[in-house]
Amino acid sequence: MARLSVDYYSPSLMRTTTLDVILPIDDHGEALGLDALRRSDPAAWERTPYPPQKAPFKTLYLLHGMSGNHRDFVSETRIRSWAESRGIAVVMPSGYNAFYLDQPGSHNYYARFVGQELVEVSRRMFPLSNRREDTFIGGISMGAYGALRNGFKYAENFGSIIALSSAMVINDIESIVTDDLFFLSRPFLESVFGPLDQVPDSDKDPRRLAADVVYCDRPRPRVYMAWGTQDPLAQANRLLAERLRGTGIDVTQEELPGGHDWEFWNTSLKRALDWLPLR
Repeated sequence: MARLSVDYYSPSLMRTTTLDVILPIDDHGEALGLDALRRSDPAAWERTPYPPQKAPFKTLYLLHGMSGNHRDFVSETRIRSWAESRGIAVVMPSGYNAFYLDQPGSHNYYARFVGQELVEVSRRMFPLSNRREDTFIGGISMGAYGALRNGFKYAENFGSIIALSSAMVINDIESIVTDDLFFLSRPFLESVFGPLDQVPDSDKDPRRLAADVVYCDRPRPRVYMAWGTQDPLAQANRLLAERLRGTGIDVTQEELPGGHDWEFWNTSLKRALDWLPLR
């Protein structure tokens, strides 16, 4: 299992950005197999400096939450060992605090970045499958919102969506405004979403985008949603799952013990990986 940190210049962001990438290109068993070959057939071992290349990898683009960055999942979860055991590549970008939405005024096209550019550039860099059904997007909290919104907006690119504790703050968004938390303050929310009264049923609303996917007969990503019973956003997630299912989207949902924290995401992320079509 290789873990790489990649710096490259992003046209969507007009700056250098960093990715963490997990690639299951090697494993302990293959290394032992080569060592056994060295003893049994030295000539064949000389011709085989590394195990044969595997088929292109199925890939999960995994989005962090508010105040996080590309290193969160490696630091806080066992994503490396889970990816290795399942033979899946994982690409983890930084989305800053932008909810993975485009911000044209500052040329920060975060949606275009994760929904289109990142898929294309990572396939150029690494042996990743170019099949939609092998390409997944997921996230936690803010990243779960970004995965849902961009998974539907760029539905031709993603076969499955994972949304853990989705920060579905656009439900009655005016009612949640408070100065107690910066990410719920009016200046912050308007800097991300624009005029708040125009957000529901807009291009920034995953519910509207899911309905558009079905209405326009575009490819329909499958969705896995999970949230904690003690999560303040539990009801918003219940309503979202019901709304998506009502549009005709295939939704698997789980309400599990826990809150809006890494203890819950360690449990639910592993379950989400088991849900993905990896075999």
